[in-house]
Amino acid sequence: MKILSRVLFLLFILIGVLVAVSNAQLVQLALWPLPHIIVMPVYLLVIAMLMLGVLAGLGMGWWAGRHHRRRAREAGGEAARLDREVARLKAAQAVQQPAPAGPAPRDQRALERQSALVAPELGSQARRGPFS
Repeated sequence: MKILSRVLFLLFILIGVLVAVSNAQLVQLALWPLPHIIVMPVYLLVIAMLMLGVLAGLGMGWWAGRHHRRRAREAGGEAARLDREVARLKAAQAVQQPAPAGPAPRDQRALERQSALVAPELGSQARRGPFS
């Protein structure tokens, strides 16, 4: 992609140089409300009109996208507000209910009995220890 963009850039530069060399005649530009007459080469007039067209297109694109930019700004603010609310609720929940360290002793005994029923050899090793 980088190579393609560089080749196209060089091609446009070459075309611009060819237009400038072949259109070096002077023209008089008179703008109606102004009393001045501007004398310039044709290629400068062409380049100036192209630049005005590009700037007008960019301005219209920017103007057309204003609604999307406003909605994105509002959505970003709402997302930040919701993130703050989630963090606040998590902190409040952590203060209200401390996390249990592990299963209660009664639950631990029930788990040992259940595992002894499923796999008796594992249950006996768990009571004696891993290396007994």
